[in-house]
Amino acid sequence: MTDWTEIERWDRTYYLHNVQAQADYSFLAVDRADGNYIQLADGTRLLDFQSQLVSDSMGHRHPAAVAAVERAMARYGHVFFGMANEYRARAAKLVIEDVLAGEDWPGRLRVFASGTEAAESAMTMAKLYTGRPVILTQAHSFHGSTMGATWLRGYRNCLNPADDPDRVVDAPGFPSAGYIPIPPPEPIDAAVDGTLPSIAATEAIVRAVGPENIAAVITEPMFGAGGLMPHDDYYPALRELSKRHGFLWIDDEVLCGFGRLGEWFGYQRHPGIAPDLMVVGKGINGSLLPSGGVVASKPVAEYFDRARWWSGSTWDGHPLICASIVGNLEYMLEHDTLGRVREKGERVLAELTRLAGRHPCVGRVGGAGLYYAVDLVNADGEPIVPEDRYTGFTGDPARHPNNLIAAECARHGVLLGGFVPNTIKVAPPFTISDEEIDKGLSALDAALTVVDRAHA
Repeated sequence: MTDWTEIERWDRTYYLHNVQAQADYSFLAVDRADGNYIQLADGTRLLDFQSQLVSDSMGHRHPAAVAAVERAMARYGHVFFGMANEYRARAAKLVIEDVLAGEDWPGRLRVFASGTEAAESAMTMAKLYTGRPVILTQAHSFHGSTMGATWLRGYRNCLNPADDPDRVVDAPGFPSAGYIPIPPPEPIDAAVDGTLPSIAATEAIVRAVGPENIAAVITEPMFGAGGLMPHDDYYPALRELSKRHGFLWIDDEVLCGFGRLGEWFGYQRHPGIAPDLMVVGKGINGSLLPSGGVVASKPVAEYFDRARWWSGSTWDGHPLICASIVGNLEYMLEHDTLGRVREKGERVLAELTRLAGRHPCVGRVGGAGLYYAVDLVNADGEPIVPEDRYTGFTGDPARHPNNLIAAECARHGVLLGGFVPNTIKVAPPFTISDEEIDKGLSALDAALTVVDRAHA
């Protein structure tokens, strides 16, 4: 029997926490996670209606992935990247030949232990391949939390110091030479006739920097931390711009890849385009184990395959991580998981649209598949927290609308909230049932009423 009082003492005393300051820290202990539910130490059972960090796409401890890891553990522990293992080869074959079947752009997959590591690798590859120093990155984006990735203008490990919580402190040196922000895309429902303003502004930046200095632009098909679904014209236009000016496109699919938007990958929602480098993670194994990866296009893969690329991580191609990938993807392929995502996604969108008509605080619903962002507004139709997606997380986050929603949903037995202050991320696991969809959206309905009363 776990002594949770002692566990809390150890956790508070010895663990270095992120996000919450010590004075704000709330000990929320998870006893176990099964299927679509998280059970807390006090016995509370929460329906996970956001797949934790829009990450646990197949629910918690999906039997197919767990069984694959158990089989692998009978043969393997750690095998370093200088030696091959069965599951590394199987995982690569599944992604390149089966998941991406019918597409002629993908060349090779490399497996890492996190999406951050994969994003770092993709940016390094772009710089090495082109011989150029600059990476363009969208405002509001998130690509990881290490020093290179955190130079990207988005949610970048900035600090609100204890003596002044209204002050934002960036890591010294920001903005770093070599990482240049471009404007965020217009939202999906923006009324635009002709060229998107964000594309015109991006091209102006490209010309100012000089295309000959730009290695790549890195993007998200739907923003993860920021919860923003771009206008349908955005990615085809950005891809055309990158080709015309001769720099690479890095498509960060860590959050959206492997089914979240109703296609295997978000870029596939736009026929006729494909990336040069694609970053993956989270959904590749349902986040059962830490995972990440880079899919390189054939030209890029050939370039690195012919070279001696002195890079490596202790856990590159780890057999147990690769086994979880194999178990997860084989199950998804065999059970038409994409079809299920589309079917359940239609139900979720229809209900969210209904809620938007009932609640004045809902300004926008955007998304696809089983990932929807609900933007909250005040009586004037403006973001409740004015900084919106440009937030520095100052002041008292408990008063932000996303946390009001999270608190009320928890009272109804549902885990649901958001990261930036005015946006709720509805992203249930692919294993969600109709009854669970009704439960989750009923809790959101009650929570939106709270925000209506407070702000709208």
